[in-house]
Amino acid sequence: MFLSTPDDEESLNFLVDELGMPIIKIGSGNLVNKPFLKAVSGKNKPVILSTGMADREEVFEAYHQLDIKNIYILHCTTCYPTNYHEVNLLAMIELQEQFNEEWYFNKGFGLSDHTPGIEIPIAAVAMGATVIEKHLTLDRNLPGPDHKASLEPDEFKQMVIAIRNVEQAMGDGIKRPCKRELEVRDLIRFKGV
Repeated sequence: MFLSTPDDEESLNFLVDELGMPIIKIGSGNLVNKPFLKAVSGKNKPVILSTGMADREEVFEAYHQLDIKNIYILHCTTCYPTNYHEVNLLAMIELQEQFNEEWYFNKGFGLSDHTPGIEIPIAAVAMGATVIEKHLTLDRNLPGPDHKASLEPDEFKQMVIAIRNVEQAMGDGIKRPCKRELEVRDLIRFKGV
């Protein structure tokens, strides 16, 4: 699916009205831009809302400015690259809990990640993230801040494979033996009195 982040109303109109973009990504810089949030609401499309540089009150206010039912809220640290100690991955859970009462409006939560490597997005998925944003570059040595915080194609592929493996491993949350355990349970289980 093609996605691009509009920075103003003109690019919003171009991406949605002319190119037919199905989801609108609101970058962290526009989180407090009320006229822009109103214009986004007028498009009546699902929204990915990035929350870098914001505190929870600003996120809450932006969320309520958007008159949209399908909102993906992404925790984000807007540093390129982000140091591991700056990520505060548990804040992603706080965002989910903050909107828990109104969760029926949301599609999910996740992480916009700018750390080097693939560990943090994988951890976010293990914590329940349903959306991961990770930048992709063909060469990390290119000029500009994004390239240093991006993955090259082979790394990106490794990240996706690892995330899919974690998703499978999450299961349904009900403690019970899996099918293969049942096949050996009676052979290896202690048969004490």
